[in-house]
Amino acid sequence: MSGRLDVIRSLIVKADVVADVGCDHGKIAEYCATCGLCGRVIASDVSDVCLDKARKRLSGSGNVSFVCCDGLCYDCDEAVIAGMGGLLISDILRAAHSLPQTLIVCPHRDEYTLRKTLISLGYGIDRDIPTADRGKYYSVIRAILGSGTTDLDEIRLEFGAYCDRPNAALATRLKKLYDVYMRAPTANAARLEKVTAAMRLQGMSVFDIKSYNN
Repeated sequence: MSGRLDVIRSLIVKADVVADVGCDHGKIAEYCATCGLCGRVIASDVSDVCLDKARKRLSGSGNVSFVCCDGLCYDCDEAVIAGMGGLLISDILRAAHSLPQTLIVCPHRDEYTLRKTLISLGYGIDRDIPTADRGKYYSVIRAILGSGTTDLDEIRLEFGAYCDRPNAALATRLKKLYDVYMRAPTANAARLEKVTAAMRLQGMSVFDIKSYNN
């Protein structure tokens, strides 16, 4: 898969009503409207100006509704929320009119908080895919109400529910974090402990960790 949008699309499952929350240009809504997995698509955004971008892209699509609102103020079976931070996604979910059965989220940051929020709301994490796109790192998470992984320790909350599965994007991220934290190892001792634990889960030996910058 070439980028985060491809990963997001790959995690969408069949549902009657799928929402693209914070849709902006409506790329995910467009895919949902044409992939044959969805009966109806809701494209929503907090700004009517932004929503106009989606309207232009999806003009002629008869199975798409456009809603200008802040968050999830409508019912849907599945929601895709990407393009914002984990704290904001968490706020949207806590304030939702009703929670969708399936969520696909891609936070720009604060993945730890978002994973904790998902579990606290009754979701289990079904997929958690580390992804690199244009030099940036993302976690693409699919969560299902009442199903999936909920028993996450601190390492998995921070770096992914399945961070023990080899992944090149995650390994690269961990190496970069290790490099940054080693500039002040005493001050970053707790962070280094988490990073090295995650690196071991990725199958990197202690020698690999210590010799990374040698």
